[in-house]
Amino acid sequence: MEGQFTLQELNSLVRENLALAFPEQIWVMAEIGELKVNRNGHCYIELVEKNKATDTIVARSRATIWAWQFRFIQPYFETITGQALTAGLNVLVSATIEFHEVYGLSLNIKDIDPAYTLGDMARKRREVLERLDEEGIIDMNRDLDFPEIPSRIAIISSATAAGYEDFMNQLHGNKPSFKFYTKLFQATMQGNNAPESINYALDMVYAYEDLFDVVIIIRGGGSQMDLSCFDNYELAAHIAQFPKPVLTGIGHEKDESVADLVAFQKLKTPTAVADFLIDKMEEAALYITQLEDQFFYEAQSLIDREKQRLSDASRLFKPLIKSNIERNVFTLKTLSNRVKPLVGETIEQQRYVLSKKKEQLKTGAAAFLKDKAGNLHKLTATTVFTGKMATRQTSQFLDEKKQELIYLSRRRLEKESSNIEWLDKNKQLIDPANILKRGFSITLKNGKAVKNASELNEGEIIVTKLLKGSVRSEVKK
Repeated sequence: MEGQFTLQELNSLVRENLALAFPEQIWVMAEIGELKVNRNGHCYIELVEKNKATDTIVARSRATIWAWQFRFIQPYFETITGQALTAGLNVLVSATIEFHEVYGLSLNIKDIDPAYTLGDMARKRREVLERLDEEGIIDMNRDLDFPEIPSRIAIISSATAAGYEDFMNQLHGNKPSFKFYTKLFQATMQGNNAPESINYALDMVYAYEDLFDVVIIIRGGGSQMDLSCFDNYELAAHIAQFPKPVLTGIGHEKDESVADLVAFQKLKTPTAVADFLIDKMEEAALYITQLEDQFFYEAQSLIDREKQRLSDASRLFKPLIKSNIERNVFTLKTLSNRVKPLVGETIEQQRYVLSKKKEQLKTGAAAFLKDKAGNLHKLTATTVFTGKMATRQTSQFLDEKKQELIYLSRRRLEKESSNIEWLDKNKQLIDPANILKRGFSITLKNGKAVKNASELNEGEIIVTKLLKGSVRSEVKK
């Protein structure tokens, strides 16, 4: 049937038409989706194009850079951009279109323009800044008040970064010997995973924000591409809206990322960040010194003024005191002249009263003593009679107890004598000599009596003690 093709015929026709339509190299703009280099040095790439609004892939194609070309393209691209060829980069490639009946369409890349990649990064950077400005957050961190004494510092960095070590040495080795508290929140500081890692570290700092005065983000220098992660919108927005001042020291003086532009203060290196914090502490120390000087000056001025006021008051007060004393002396003299006659009259009256009281006391005391003497005589007679009766009763009681004790002692002696006689008889019965007389013997081992055969072993020497003499034996069984 006319118009029918086999698949091979169709693919051959497509290949021929592609060769006619694209006889020379063409420049293609795309994003590197995947990139692999095999052991032979050939580079296999998957190029994609994404919808800017939805970030979904709208086109895909395989591409190849043969080993002999890749050896030239790769170092040239990295030298210009400072970035290795990797997934996620937008590139402009010069390639020939190839179509194989079995393997389909692919691009054979001959060259890559590094300027396009750098330009694409600059474009993205402008778009991020415009978005931050439109959302009204680009200046939020810079508008914060910087703490007067920034001594508690949250550090976001890699623990192995040379910049982190430089910062710590510079900060803690400061000549004024200011004390800083530092806490490291580790993060990846370059590559595609850096924005997410740094944002996570910022979240960790935010959980303890009351413990810190300032946050710093530091790393060593790097190429422009190495620092491209700091142009990320999510990272920049997080820094811009962070409630504590953020200082950055993530590149060299000529490099300025979006993160630098939204941070409270951008400094060129980690050591510069340390110097900035030390300077702030010196400013605070100087301010405190000035306050102390001002306080002492004001205090001294106040003391001098009060001394003058006291001196002035003293001069005015002396005449007043003298006049007041003279008036009081006159008043006292007048009162003394009035009081003297009254005092003399009162003394005479009291003397008369005391005389009457003395006579009454003498009369009453004599009667009281006479009455008490009679009572004492009666009490003495009663006490003597009672004592005699008690002595007689006590003597009788003691005689009775004496007789009872003599009787009980005799009974006790008789009982104990009987017990002694009984014990003496038992002693004679259990005496070893008496036991031997009855035909018994005692077996000794090492001078101790043997009570059980299990105590003996074959070959041991035992001694059998009889009433008269003893026998040595060897245990056979």
